Amino acid sequence: MNDSTDNSEEQGSSLQSASAHLVELAGSKQLVLLGDQTGIAQHVQFVSQVLPQLYEAGVHNLAWEFTNSRTQEALDQLLASENWDETKCTNLFVDLLGIGFTYFEYAEVLRAAWALNRSLDAQAPRFRVVGLGFPTYVEDPLLLEGRSAAELELRNWWMGGHYRDVAAFHMANTLTNEVLRSGGRAVVLMSGERTTTRLIQWDNGLPTVSVGNLLHRWMGDGVARAVFHGAVTDSQAAERVESLIAAAPERPENFGITLDLATLGNVGLNEVIGSLDGKETSLRLKDVADSYIWLGNIESWTPCRLIENVITDENFDHLEARYRALDPRSAPWTRPELEQIRIDGQNKLSDSWLTLPAVEEPPAKRNKFRRRRS
Repeated sequence: MNDSTDNSEEQGSSLQSASAHLVELAGSKQLVLLGDQTGIAQHVQFVSQVLPQLYEAGVHNLAWEFTNSRTQEALDQLLASENWDETKCTNLFVDLLGIGFTYFEYAEVLRAAWALNRSLDAQAPRFRVVGLGFPTYVEDPLLLEGRSAAELELRNWWMGGHYRDVAAFHMANTLTNEVLRSGGRAVVLMSGERTTTRLIQWDNGLPTVSVGNLLHRWMGDGVARAVFHGAVTDSQAAERVESLIAAAPERPENFGITLDLATLGNVGLNEVIGSLDGKETSLRLKDVADSYIWLGNIESWTPCRLIENVITDENFDHLEARYRALDPRSAPWTRPELEQIRIDGQNKLSDSWLTLPAVEEPPAKRNKFRRRRS
């Protein structure tokens, strides 16, 4: 787990803290793609806490896929306002997926960015959060003729191509226009599979395209991929990482590390399939990511909390229509039903997270001495 960083932040350890490592990396690159699994509270809280340090290092943008690009003007206004507006903040997440993504910790990232801006001198540049999301399916149930807007073929037809690939081009283009053309720097928080750079993954025999793939082809070493523990979806590799960290003499609570200089970088991948530089080869962590962020093992993860009072008299009709586009039925959904669907969704967040391989119990030993029959 060693690296060559000469850092005295923690006595007896050369490891950097997670925040110090991310800030240093972001200050040396134009873009850092920070891969995660959705809904892990500790990871989102870390992002909130590191914003002032990123700003001091000259990184004035956080980009993410958790608000839509079509609401960028409203997002900029929220972060520049004199008073924090909880309703306007919540509406940004409602616009993303209706009732489907209304989590407190993500809202706290925006509140932290607003608080940072309030602390700056009037002449200082403002910190921005840039929304990369966009509608990936028909939102009006009247246009669907009873079909679900979540159907893959319907999404592909509506978007004029595979929604995953179209989303990648949209996000890369938004980053270019909102950050790169002005010479800005950004940390980009998104799901792990969107952040691959050199690695090209395959789906049903066809190469996929990610935001990171597109940006790396253009920017080369100007973009780096950092991943939270668990963002590389390989359960055996995650188990090996946790074993190495448990055995490390430093016993760190959190750290960030450059993978090509670390023992962790040599951890082999068995479940990630893809090609590097056009060639299929066995992969290690340092082949697929530049840096690793550790905030705790998988067992320590907790799901994000729900924002309270999302469904109101004013927005109920809109939210009901949005949800009926996903789950069609003849009768409208009721307010208690929508609230229960929010609760159920939050309870299932951890179902999408990486899990460690199940521990196989040794076979029961047979008694060599059989009991005599009387």
